[in-house]
Amino acid sequence: MKKQRWIVVAAIAMLAASPSLSAQGQAFLSSPKAAEILADGAPWSALAPDGKTLEFILKKDGTGSIRGPLPFTLSITWTVKDDAMCISGKMGTRCLRFREAPGGLQGWDGDKPDLRFSR
Repeated sequence: MKKQRWIVVAAIAMLAASPSLSAQGQAFLSSPKAAEILADGAPWSALAPDGKTLEFILKKDGTGSIRGPLPFTLSITWTVKDDAMCISGKMGTRCLRFREAPGGLQGWDGDKPDLRFSR
């Protein structure tokens, strides 16, 4: 019986340490709060899921820019829509919810981590 209890305790500890499960317990920021943090006019480094690093500048007026691996800057707009912050440009629209992360915010597309904004 003690051996089975140890296995159960070990399994619970492993699940609790899992990044995706532990992140699920953390609440998303409200979309206006995420916009308030990100849209301050200063550059943010954003790490994409594919490993590319982008530079975002989001302004309070709903405009901004993104600079990435390509040698030019793209204009973007952003808006708060329901529980997400949507960023739109020539490449389409991406609506993300955000959680606090060390040094910035982690964006989530549904239940998958997406852009991670940091400074």
